[in-house]
Amino acid sequence: MPGLTVGERIIFYVGRFQMLKDNFDVPFDVSQDGIAGSLGISRAHAAIELKKLRESGEVEEKLAHIKKGKNKRKVYFLSPAGETRERKIREYAEREGLDLGPLLDIRRSRGPELYASLSSEHKIIMAGACVFQKPFKREALPEISAMILPVDRRGMVDLPPELRREIEGLLSKDERKRYHSRAADYWLAERDYRERLYHLIMSGRTKEAEMLVASKSHVLLKDPDEKLLQSVAMIESPSERYALRVRSLQGELARILKDCGYCSGVCAEMQTSSDPEERAAGLEIQGKMLRDQGQAKKALEAFEQAGTMSGVIPVHLELERAETLILLDRQKEAWDILSRALRTAGSDPELLDRLYFLAGMAHLKSKEAEDALRYLSKGLAITKAKDRRPWYSALSEAYAISGMVEKAREFADKANPPKKWGES
Repeated sequence: MPGLTVGERIIFYVGRFQMLKDNFDVPFDVSQDGIAGSLGISRAHAAIELKKLRESGEVEEKLAHIKKGKNKRKVYFLSPAGETRERKIREYAEREGLDLGPLLDIRRSRGPELYASLSSEHKIIMAGACVFQKPFKREALPEISAMILPVDRRGMVDLPPELRREIEGLLSKDERKRYHSRAADYWLAERDYRERLYHLIMSGRTKEAEMLVASKSHVLLKDPDEKLLQSVAMIESPSERYALRVRSLQGELARILKDCGYCSGVCAEMQTSSDPEERAAGLEIQGKMLRDQGQAKKALEAFEQAGTMSGVIPVHLELERAETLILLDRQKEAWDILSRALRTAGSDPELLDRLYFLAGMAHLKSKEAEDALRYLSKGLAITKAKDRRPWYSALSEAYAISGMVEKAREFADKANPPKKWGES
């Protein structure tokens, strides 16, 4: 028996309730949902495995009253063939020195209790699994003779968060670093840079974390959240070579997530740098934060100050100035910047995306509907933004100014689609 399959775990689990087989009331634990919840597998996976076990004649299905329930439900017990298989599984577990008790209901297991029940070999596997923050493929960890991790039908392991925290807390500092290092290498192969960054930092491989930020900031910023900010914030004193990229990501993430206190601190630190490029980047992020807060005049001052720190003002900084000028109703100045940028933009789709949108907004604010529609339509055709509501809203307004009522209504509906059932 090379290991315990999910089907074998179900047999062993159900066998614990065999004495209740003929009772009128049975516990919820022997229903499909109860089995799935206790073994840490999906309801669909439990249904598939139970069907296989019924077809093999090892599990019997019947209707029974659930304790404290009003209706009958399908429940599952072992057949004589299943009881024979359960005995073999028990003998196997005893031979391997494996305590299956905590593993059978891993959702309710306490970390110290579960960890103490494992052999040294099995502790290595469980500890390695517990440093992961999200589901991972079982093959990320060494194969052993016993299956101690719950694996779903996709071959993924996902342990309860509380259990992960408790077991990781039992590890020494060196053990945690070693397991996080292995996880970091796993996520590199999976091309999940967010998870790799977290594990690189936790394993003490800080230089590699900085290199990852330097090369993948644009990827990381596409999916910002508090967990990512917490990871990046752990790089407290980046090396001189990567300080600009690391602090820029820290500040920009904090700005997007409206953590103004942390964002201000990072920007202030950047502005004390001996590198003029880093000082300019700190001012740019500070300007965007001020604009987010409705302080457009102060934002423009920050952008203009950043522009004085380099001989040639970068296009992205010019676009920040243009967007701020539009907010201040200084459309002509904004258009002067945008028209220059359009002549030199090249074919970068992300740059053109934003250029077309801002050009459309500058014309829209000036009530120049025809030009607004031209640029907004061009931008909408190439944008890869997941949320296109700003485009739809602007187009709706432009069509309304043009007197095209039906088109205005069409895009207004796209900008404000009806909520799906269950949405807040």
